[in-house]
Amino acid sequence: MTQVDRKGTSTPDRIASEMFARVFQAYQECSDEVQAAIRSMTAIVNSDDASEEERNAAVGTIAEALFPRKHDGELGIDLEDCDRLARDEEKQVLEQLNAEEAGFAERLQSIMEMRELTQADVAKAIGVGQSAISMMLARNCRPQRRTVEKLAEALKVSIEDLWPGMKQD
Repeated sequence: MTQVDRKGTSTPDRIASEMFARVFQAYQECSDEVQAAIRSMTAIVNSDDASEEERNAAVGTIAEALFPRKHDGELGIDLEDCDRLARDEEKQVLEQLNAEEAGFAERLQSIMEMRELTQADVAKAIGVGQSAISMMLARNCRPQRRTVEKLAEALKVSIEDLWPGMKQD
């Protein structure tokens, strides 16, 4: 009996769908020329006139085009390497966002202290609740651009003073 998940998708269908998603992603990352070659090889694989040897050669060509193996330093990357690189890139982006957010919270706190403003004072000036300011300072929420603009205006500083790299629209 075929197993079915909570959404009613059978396990073989789910596995096939996950495989398709990986293959389709690899296909989309190929150049137009490689995609054309893959389509040509697919026609051979699906042709009733092709011999088993031709089909096997076409499948091998498709596999190499989609998932090139490393050949003595030549181009090519394994799927595991792609996953690792994606995770590393995601980690770097998250670290950058985290650093930006921490810097913003520190600068906001510093400006508030210099101006002897309370969270309630700042909240009232920009039209939010005190808890919103508290959450930004505690880094429990990331402020939207419009909120940073309102804070800069209320504190009479530039947006760059609060969030370096953010330009005034």
